[in-house]
Parts: sequence; structure tokens; C-alpha cells
Amino acid sequence: MQYLYDYIYPSRSEWILIATHCVVFITGLVGNALVCIAVYTNYSMRTVTNVYIVNLAIADFFVILICLPPSVVWDVTETWFLGESMCKIVLYFQSISVTVSVLTLTFISVDRWYAICFPLRYRTKITRAIASVAFIWIVALISDVPEFLALTLKPMNSKLRYETVLFTQCQTTWDIETEKNFYIVRLVTLYILPLFLMTIAYFKIVRVLWKSETIPGHRESRNHHQYTTCGYARGSQMPASNTSTMGQLRARRKAAKMLVAVVIMFAVCYAPVHTFNIMRYTDTLPHNELTSIFSLLSHWLCYANSAINPIIYNFMSGKFRREFRNALEKCRCARIRVEDRSLNHSTPASRMNNTMQTTFVENYGNGHSTAIPMLNNEKKGQIT
Repeated sequence: MQYLYDYIYPSRSEWILIATHCVVFITGLVGNALVCIAVYTNYSMRTVTNVYIVNLAIADFFVILICLPPSVVWDVTETWFLGESMCKIVLYFQSISVTVSVLTLTFISVDRWYAICFPLRYRTKITRAIASVAFIWIVALISDVPEFLALTLKPMNSKLRYETVLFTQCQTTWDIETEKNFYIVRLVTLYILPLFLMTIAYFKIVRVLWKSETIPGHRESRNHHQYTTCGYARGSQMPASNTSTMGQLRARRKAAKMLVAVVIMFAVCYAPVHTFNIMRYTDTLPHNELTSIFSLLSHWLCYANSAINPIIYNFMSGKFRREFRNALEKCRCARIRVEDRSLNHSTPASRMNNTMQTTFVENYGNGHSTAIPMLNNEKKGQIT
């Protein structure tokens, strides 16, 4: 029995895997929470695209919170310790998260394609985006029910004289042919077909934005404005509207680059696990240490994809970067307030006049808070 426990104890390489999962866990929870906070606290950030981005962040947040810890234990120990109920719940929610992520990215690409390539027909509505999000979750919940019902625990097949939970697996009750067909359907509907649609959509978006010197649809409205006004003389200074148009065009190009980066990272992170499954079902997968490392790495990449999206937003979107910084600043100031309040309650009144106090000056213009240390015996206006 001790030999079995020694076998499942993490090796040096597996401790590295655990450490990388911890990095993904912390980064993913903080990053996706910041995405939700940024859109919720700033009214100007509540756009149709950001509604989808928040939906993606919510799915990523919960899959990291609920599915990552038991999955990494399962990968390292080759044992499912949490029982049949959690076997169904964790793997079901993991499948739901993948479905929600794929459908959300697809809806974003279609929405941006329609908005940019057919701007005169496009009418942006937050309520429509919220309804689409609800539709995405309903589809995800229903489509993964068969797997939820089929999941069960399979104990280790051995001739040991004692019972052990070691090497118990969380698997479906399907035969190999049914499982292969189910995977093929998921591969086509949740990877190949969505990536094909997203590729076409963003190809058309990039072609329109980078081959045009103005926002699509803006030229028609500008020509109408020139017919109804005196216009401007040749050689005169470019109107402010033209400068604003170029600024909006650059902003749309940046947003398109960010969304394309998100789709590319999704395709890259999920390619290894799909490749691994194809090789497994076609009996071309060798059983050796390299295969085990590849399997563990492919699982880690799936979770890493849930943590990398906020990093992409931070580096490629000035608005998200600014809101992330504001949210972190507010959290830091709130923590200092709590510490200062606890210090005031724990310090006797006779000693308060001899201690350092902190006055917080709120700058309501930009949402930032600054802490200014001030001694009790100093007068206002004499702070240096």
C-alpha cells in the first residue's frame, strides 16, 4: 500500500506543474474579476462587445475556481478523490465553460462583422446582447447534459485483497465507439466550425478596416452633411470631424486586433488537447513518459486560456488597462482604510494624539485616491 502512495506522490516535474497551475489560478481569478469590475463600475464600458467579454470572463472565472483545483490533483495523482457527485458537477461545468467560451467568441465575431461591414443596417442594443448571452448559456447547459448523465466513477481494476480509492477514474459509461462519436461531434461544433466562422468574419473585418481611410458608413453620412451645409474651401484646414473619424478608425482597429488575439490564443491553447484526443481515438498514441507530459501540458493550456484573456485586454486596450488600474487602486485604498480603522479602535484615546494618522483625499475627477500622512499637532495647510 505504501508503494501506491509513493507512486502517486508528486515528482519534481509534477511540482512544477502544480506551481504553474497556481499561477494560472491566481492570475485567472484576479484578471477575470477585474474585467467584470471594470465594465460594471464604468458606464461608458457597457458596450455590446463588452457584455460578451464579461460573459467570457464569468465563464473563465468559475471554471478556474471550480474545475482547476480538482483537475490538477487528478492529473498528478491519477485518482479522482471527490466522489461521483463532484465527478459529474466538475466535468459538466468544465464542458459548459468551453461551450460558453466558443459560442461567446463566435457571437462577438459575428456582431463585429455586422457592425463594421454593414454599419448602416447595424443597430446596437445592450438588451439584444444580454438575450444572446442567455441563449448561449441555455445551449451550453442543454448540450452537455448527455455527458453529465453518463459520467460515473470507475475504480481501479486489480486483484488486491483490500479496497482502495487510489486510481479511481471519473469517466463516462459509454463504449469506446459512442465516446468517439460524441467527441467528433464536439470537435466539429465547438472547435472547427466556430474557428472557421470566426476566421471568415475577422478576415472581412480586417480587410474593411485596413483598406479604408474612414469608418465604413461614415462617408455616406459625411456626404449628406456636405450637401446640406456650405462645405469648406479647398486648401482650408481639415474639419475636426475628419480628425475624430481617424481617431475612431484607429480605436476600431485596436479593438479588432485585441479580439483577433483572443481568438488566436483560444485556437492555440485548445489545439494540443484536441490533437491528443484525435491520436487517442485513432490508436496512434504511444504510451510513454513524453505522452504523459504532453497530456498534462495540454490540460494546463486549456486553463491558461481562461487566465490569459484579461492579460490581452490589459496590453491591447487602453480603456481596460485604465479601469484595471483604477480598480486595483480602489482596493488598495479600501484596505488601508480598514487597517487604519482597526488601528484607531485598538489604540487608547490617550495615545491617539501621539500617533500618525492618515487623511485620505478623494479625487473625484479621475477616481484615484491618495494617502497623505499628517501628524495630529500639524495644522491644515502646513503639510510638507
